[in-house]
Amino acid sequence: MAVLDTKNEYQIWGVAARRDPHALYAKLRRERPIYRAIGPVSGNTFWFVTRYEDCAALLRDPRFGKEFRRSQTPEQLAQLPPPDEALSVIDSHILNFDPPDHTRLRSLVHKAFTPTMIENLRGRIYEIADALLDDIAKSGASRIDLVESYAFPLPIIVIAELLGIPPQDRAQFRRWTRDIVFGSDMNEMRRAVIELLMYLQPIFEARRKAPQDDLISALLAVEEAGDRLSPNELTSMIFLLLVAGHETTVNLIANGTLALLEWPSELEKLRADGNLIKPAIEEMLRYNGPIENTLSRWAYEDTELGGQVIRRGDNVMATVLSANRDPDVFPDPDRFDITRTPNKHLAFGGGIHYCLGAPLARLEGAIAIEMLLKHFPNLSLAVPASQLQWNEQIIFRSLLKLPLTVG
Repeated sequence: MAVLDTKNEYQIWGVAARRDPHALYAKLRRERPIYRAIGPVSGNTFWFVTRYEDCAALLRDPRFGKEFRRSQTPEQLAQLPPPDEALSVIDSHILNFDPPDHTRLRSLVHKAFTPTMIENLRGRIYEIADALLDDIAKSGASRIDLVESYAFPLPIIVIAELLGIPPQDRAQFRRWTRDIVFGSDMNEMRRAVIELLMYLQPIFEARRKAPQDDLISALLAVEEAGDRLSPNELTSMIFLLLVAGHETTVNLIANGTLALLEWPSELEKLRADGNLIKPAIEEMLRYNGPIENTLSRWAYEDTELGGQVIRRGDNVMATVLSANRDPDVFPDPDRFDITRTPNKHLAFGGGIHYCLGAPLARLEGAIAIEMLLKHFPNLSLAVPASQLQWNEQIIFRSLLKLPLTVG
């Protein structure tokens, strides 16, 4: 049994690790590959699984699941407070269920969120990228924040159009999702959830009466063996698509651009051969991907993983950012190499919870980077990389800003 790190010896939540976690994770892979610590804010205990093979095993092991209540004994369940009704609404999505509920939900959503639907977005994504970059050029600015001016608006426009959300409401959606995902005040989170619910209900009713060519209408229409998404499931799925289909793609575009600028030899390779954009996106996902840790999995029984005994009810996270730099799987892992092959990274997770939106994220990322380099061939960092600010939480690996010189 691992000793609980009550002193947070490895400082996984510390300022240095939030700025650059890779050195810390390399140390953990060597010294404490399955590491147990106490969250400084929540006071909860977490297991961090940092090696590739252990992460891959965790993501596929049915003894670790997404339903917290299943991990608790009857006595523990009796002590739990009743669930928050508002927050429960946005938790009724496929990432929070195991089979058979997960199987049912994924099957229903997959009927609407099809590869054909995603591929049909290709032309529109090019149009959106071109328009955003034209606006930057027309502004005459020599310095921009890529996150605010490009990496953020591109995927939010794509997912909002896909869902059928009016353009004037996109900024509000951004505020709601960020308050819910990144907020630390429970009352603010609850307020954002309630406002999101109040906004969506009239849209659902309107689409039921007059379906449109959008994903909300498609999700309302999906049916299998007489089964449909419940109102809570539908709302939760829209929330998940907004977060997973937006926040992660923002990070892919920004982190990927930064990697290219920090590795000019790889940038030149990509400029010389545009066909390298697909393997380049895979390397961006591996090298400094949009997700640092997966959402919690709960041990449903006492389980051995990587030589550690994890007890029933323990909270376990796969540190995919670390797994993707594991030297046992990726030779010279700290090198950014857009021709790397094979490249079986875990940026989109694994097992039954492998990201449903991975094809859309790859498509958006590839088009965004391709068009950015086409419009601005002389991009450079406007500040030293050491001065860049990163989000301080441990789920998303995200830049707050990416100042670039475009002239």
